Amino acid sequence: MTFLNRMAAAALGLLMLGGAQAQTRVITLGTQGGPFPSATRSQPASALVVKDRVYLIDAGNGVSQQLVKAGLDHRKVGQIFITHNHDDHNADWGTLMGQQWATGRRQPTHVYGPAGTEAMLQGFLAYFKPNARIRMADSKGMTPPDKLFMAHDYAGNGEVYRDDLITVTAAENCHFGKGGAGDSGLDHSYSLRFQTPDKVIVFSGDTGNCAQVQALAQGADLMVHEVIDLDLIEKSMMAQLPAPAVQALMRHMRDEHTTAEDVGRIAKAAGVKQLVFNHVTPGKDEPDSVYLDPARKHFDGPITVARDLMSF
Repeated sequence: MTFLNRMAAAALGLLMLGGAQAQTRVITLGTQGGPFPSATRSQPASALVVKDRVYLIDAGNGVSQQLVKAGLDHRKVGQIFITHNHDDHNADWGTLMGQQWATGRRQPTHVYGPAGTEAMLQGFLAYFKPNARIRMADSKGMTPPDKLFMAHDYAGNGEVYRDDLITVTAAENCHFGKGGAGDSGLDHSYSLRFQTPDKVIVFSGDTGNCAQVQALAQGADLMVHEVIDLDLIEKSMMAQLPAPAVQALMRHMRDEHTTAEDVGRIAKAAGVKQLVFNHVTPGKDEPDSVYLDPARKHFDGPITVARDLMSF
């Protein structure tokens, strides 16, 4: 092979490598922690874009508009993955399906989530029925929503979805513990690992400091992890809720959410390459250093405090 041929081959290799690196990206559609509406952050949702396919992880209030703001076609979302059934994470997956249907999507949309997701779809279809009846009367030939809206409960830990581009693995995390939602045995919260052609990306969902998340995140290229500052969230809640309610909630905050320092420890132990803080709580006007400085005590890789519509 001549020198010029070798250079051409090398250049082609770099182009192919660059193309491979560009196959997968994550867009943080909504980065606010908790159910309080915010003027500056939307509720939790992330888009995983692999080649030209859009997958959605969590679907907090306003997710359709956030998809559009990100330059994505909301009708292209065919698979939605819900980490747990708190309303700041699941409020709008039904609404998104309905808006897709009303604006021209004619392929099924599937939502995958913890136990109760299939039942929630039946409730949404009942809620959606009058609107669907009116639209189908005005536009003859539309496929009924119950033929296109599909829901699937996770069976538990392990692989929950696979297609030609991604494999999704779920691991129950530490968000629903003893003394709270975990006592009933009905409700479960999961972290999710996505294997794409060129990256491994882990979404913690909401969780406490959790060995299961660390195991799931081993060697990940990107870990998108919730973060909380306990002092700031207590002050924030005291301004909005009665003191007894705040004290009850602080047990949940301490035990079932994760501080920046603990996330740094998890990322270091898991050997992840890049860390993104999402579900930022309180997520108001506090400086990024509130989260970055504690995490950097343990993790020396790139860290970003995400805001809405960032791309990674």
